[in-house]
Amino acid sequence: MEYGWKCFDDERFIMKNARCRTTIVVTYLLLALLLSLMVADLSYAGPVLTLEQAIDTAIRNNPGLKAADAQVQAADAVVLRSASAFLPKVTLSETWSRTENPLNALGTKVNQELVTQTDFSPDTINHPDPISNYNTRLSVVQPLFNGGKEYLGREQAKLGHEASIQDRARTRQETTFNVIKAYYGLLLAREYHKVALQSVETTAATMKLAEARYKAGAVLQSDLLRATVQFAEMKEMLTRAENNVKLAKAGLNYAMGVPQQTEYAVDDVLTAQDMNSDLDQLISKALTQRPDVLSLGLNRKNAEAGVKQARTDYVPTLNLMGQVDWNSDKVAGDEARSWAVMAVLQWNLFDGLVTTSRVREATATAGKVRAQEEQMQAGVQLQVRQAYYDLTSSRDRIAATASSIREAEEGLRIVQKRYEGGMTTFVDVLGAENALLRARTNALQALYDNNRAHAELKLAAGTL
Repeated sequence: MEYGWKCFDDERFIMKNARCRTTIVVTYLLLALLLSLMVADLSYAGPVLTLEQAIDTAIRNNPGLKAADAQVQAADAVVLRSASAFLPKVTLSETWSRTENPLNALGTKVNQELVTQTDFSPDTINHPDPISNYNTRLSVVQPLFNGGKEYLGREQAKLGHEASIQDRARTRQETTFNVIKAYYGLLLAREYHKVALQSVETTAATMKLAEARYKAGAVLQSDLLRATVQFAEMKEMLTRAENNVKLAKAGLNYAMGVPQQTEYAVDDVLTAQDMNSDLDQLISKALTQRPDVLSLGLNRKNAEAGVKQARTDYVPTLNLMGQVDWNSDKVAGDEARSWAVMAVLQWNLFDGLVTTSRVREATATAGKVRAQEEQMQAGVQLQVRQAYYDLTSSRDRIAATASSIREAEEGLRIVQKRYEGGMTTFVDVLGAENALLRARTNALQALYDNNRAHAELKLAAGTL
């Protein structure tokens, strides 16, 4: 670089000499590269975060899981409410009234046990004085038979509660998968960043080689210009890689439910994953263990119970009622007390086809849920197959790309040596560099796809 600094001694020489201008550009690019490497190194500061820690953090903080927990609590409250159908209803009321209606006035006196002989005179009966009454009533209603409505309501509430638990379990699995995918995405971004650094270093070496041959007069200035452009493109790729690392961190923080500016370090690396179970075993597990499949099965049973629930309105009901009354002309008086016990049998003979329409609606709803269950089972099988085939394909891709990097590195080394000896063109050097870049990125993408497919397969099978 000594020659480049001498160029500053004569401004006219700088303007006229293309070689000097190129050297200055290279100098600034190298300084910019050094600065970017320093910034990139600082971007990984913070405590070390493992995948297990990331998953635990998400389970504690993820809003979706908190919503699922609230849904389970709501379903539990419905189960508690369903027990009320078996228990008596006890009410206490206080009623004040004042009237001069002949019949009501006489009845009020009778209830207050204040009737005298003079109250039966025609004039008193026809023209009573206004009278006030305070009625305190304690009533109890005990259901005896309602066509099984109480039992069916209790069964439906329990089915709904069990379904909400399964929904919560599925939400947990999906949350775990999102964290795993975001975590692997960060590992991939970091590896891409390393590849970008390697590409910048490789391009810088090639540019140095082109500059040396240009100074020696062995090649045209176009080779040096092409090397400079290639270096600038690799530097731009490095900048994008740094931004992708930052974005991947923010995405992982979002999946964990923590502030997106949270800083930490990640020491893990992507390694090839495999699944020991065969496809049929995984499909069987998905259909029998996957929480959302179980939840829909419970909802189907709930809908079928809803049909029986609607049909109970065709059946008569029997309830036992009892009440105690205190009537007085002053508040909370207990001068006159009476009681009554009643058995009420009620049969809805015709309600304008309301019950019939409800039975038909419940039947249609049950049929809809059954169809949805069949559709989900078919979709789950397809999801398992797709994830399984993706995992198998990724293993083959990893094997195919395992040697491509070594071959591309060796190819670049040979081409650089040939170019240094004047036996090939600079275009071949650029082609070899790009081939090495593609080999590295393809290998990383295959490894990432393998890890993601492994997690997707466990999610599809319901074992995550």
